[in-house]
Amino acid sequence: MKKIMMIAAMMVATVAAKAQFEPGTFSLQPKVGFNLASITADDTKYKPGFAVGLEGQYQMNNWFALSAAVMYQQMGTKIKDVDDFKWNIDYVNIPIMAKFYVTKGLSLNAGLQPGFMVKSKFKVGDADLDVKDACNKFDLSVPLSIAYELPMGLTFEARYTYGLTNVGKDAFDSKASSYDKLYQNKNSVFQITVGYKFSLN
Repeated sequence: MKKIMMIAAMMVATVAAKAQFEPGTFSLQPKVGFNLASITADDTKYKPGFAVGLEGQYQMNNWFALSAAVMYQQMGTKIKDVDDFKWNIDYVNIPIMAKFYVTKGLSLNAGLQPGFMVKSKFKVGDADLDVKDACNKFDLSVPLSIAYELPMGLTFEARYTYGLTNVGKDAFDSKASSYDKLYQNKNSVFQITVGYKFSLN
């Protein structure tokens, strides 16, 4: 029994050693998560959505790494005191992050995120109004996060992303005039993701 336990411990130690992602290591990380998204207008509130994507990372040294990901994210907002209204906005986002490891497995991360709008619709009750033509198709944001990586490659990340670009253009068309005040605002997104990181080396 002791021999079996020793062999199992050695196998775990070997897997953990390979999962420490030494300098020069390339890795991939499929990830899935949950968004709470809104925009910066005073009378808005956060709406839930999902996030899914793939991240690649290069480990420069023991304390610093660079990563880039492609993420599909459901964003948008709700309006306070208007229960039947949602603004559903989907983006393909490309967060490019610098990762600073403050201790083994724990990193503080910051970067820039270009994003490309896929969908933008006002939903009022059962009715949908497509307002994509009134929106900026390109979005630039600043993501900040904290992440923890377990030795076997499982990762957890909490991220906040603040938009630098107005969601809408200078003005919506007449069909959306009752919500004109929304267009001047930027995205604001809290996100939690779980991923599995594995080495390509």
